[in-house]
Amino acid sequence: MPGNAASGMTGDISQLLLGICAGALLAMAAAMLRAPRQTARWTGFAFFLGSALFAIKLWNDETMVLSPELGTLVGVMAMTSVGWFWLMVLALFGDVDRYRPIMFLAPGVMLVCGIITALQLSSPAIWLVSTAAQITLAVWSILIVMRSWKDDLVESRRRLRGPFMVAVGLYILSISGFDVLEMFGTVPDWYPMLNAALFATVVLCGALAFLDPREAMFGAYSQPIEPRLASQPTAQLLAQANGHANGHDSTPPPSPPALDRASKADLDRLETLMSRDQIWKEEGLTIASLALRASIPETQLRRLINDCLGYRNFPSYVNAHRIAAAKSRLSDPGEARVSISTIAYDIGFASLGPFNRAFKEEAGVSPSEWRRKSLGISSPISEEV
Repeated sequence: MPGNAASGMTGDISQLLLGICAGALLAMAAAMLRAPRQTARWTGFAFFLGSALFAIKLWNDETMVLSPELGTLVGVMAMTSVGWFWLMVLALFGDVDRYRPIMFLAPGVMLVCGIITALQLSSPAIWLVSTAAQITLAVWSILIVMRSWKDDLVESRRRLRGPFMVAVGLYILSISGFDVLEMFGTVPDWYPMLNAALFATVVLCGALAFLDPREAMFGAYSQPIEPRLASQPTAQLLAQANGHANGHDSTPPPSPPALDRASKADLDRLETLMSRDQIWKEEGLTIASLALRASIPETQLRRLINDCLGYRNFPSYVNAHRIAAAKSRLSDPGEARVSISTIAYDIGFASLGPFNRAFKEEAGVSPSEWRRKSLGISSPISEEV
């Protein structure tokens, strides 16, 4: 009897925790609908809704309150959450503002696995594919977070990365451990309680960041200020940084904070290094080495580039200077016989592929198309692809 009572109390606590998780996740799903950026808004909503359904599934596995049909539907939809999680991470930490259609295969594959399981057609092979896909997407998400950590210029997002990775690690441990134990039929009596406790810890920690998705990391991107060439006066850049000039967009973005004298001096030194000295050509340039060269504390430099110039990560800031130089050279009739690959190598790209992708993302057309439109004729040099 004491054992049964303890087991009943453990079950009650587990169900309470899962109920708290479901409520908190539904609240976060609703909160994400206020996120200004479309990619963050809808993938965040889908992920938190799917996670809430997962909590409900775990709760129903213990209580069997839902009808079989509704329980099956909840379980199928819950399977997609890890796919939506990967897409949300791309939006929040990878600065992806447009998804390619193939990316939606992530939640699609998980949905198919859920349907197969619901139809009781599952086999060890299907279980292996499903589990491997979940772990792969989760680990991939962690790598996205880690890879761009040192280059992140958004301070609120940088502070979130460490706790975020710990939370994801716990999430992977909880979900994958439960699936493996269930597959081999050796789930101990205490495991549902541990699973619920880990799940609740992750959810409540996440609520601190995601219940208010209006911070900089969730916000709409401002238009970065186009890098000036060496011939442009610094005063023009400072006017742009103060929101007084932006000739590249008929609808200017929200004005950055006004610059004080010290910040103007810092910005002047930074732009001297980038435009006159062209240190963006240096291989392996990092935010730390740039801060040292500019004699600006690294944290202050991150804030300056993000708040005043509109860039969210350091590679995009460096590449903007490289692409600006490439546009100038590709539009120069005197360089019409210089191959695109030579220009790419000269401005700091190690290979032609990354240059082509970066150029097209920035300019909307390929380098060869930019040259043809600028010069009005095809280049005398055959273009490398």
